[in-house]
Order: sequence, then C-alpha cells, then structure tokens
Amino acid sequence: FGLCRQEGQLKAFGAGLLSSFGELQYCLSDKPELREFEPKATGEQKYPITEYQPVYFVANSFEDAKEK
Repeated sequence: FGLCRQEGQLKAFGAGLLSSFGELQYCLSDKPELREFEPKATGEQKYPITEYQPVYFVANSFEDAKEK
C-alpha cells in the first residue's frame, strides 16, 4: 500500500491498492487523510480491518521513500 507523487500527480502503488478498485478510487479521493511518508509513523499507525484506511502516507518520490 502506498501513494507517491510523480510529476505533480498522486500515484498509487502496491498490490493491496492496485487489486482493489474501490480502495483505489477512495485513496485518490478527498476522503482519506494524507500524511507525509515517515517509516516509523507507518509502522505505528492503527488501521481498521473492515473499512478503507482512514490515513495514507505519501512519499515525495520513490527515491525519497528509499532514502528514508
């Protein structure tokens, strides 16, 4: 699961998002909270298992995510 900025656009990546049309639409809408990608925070974030994620972390680029 992940979101990444690429050429000014928000892009989804990972099998979890790409295999769920409903969650893919949801994560790119204005409904969820988007936070800057921080590896420690992603590991501590609690998620409900019966609904779409309320929070997604966004990397500024794949390179940025790899560096963090």
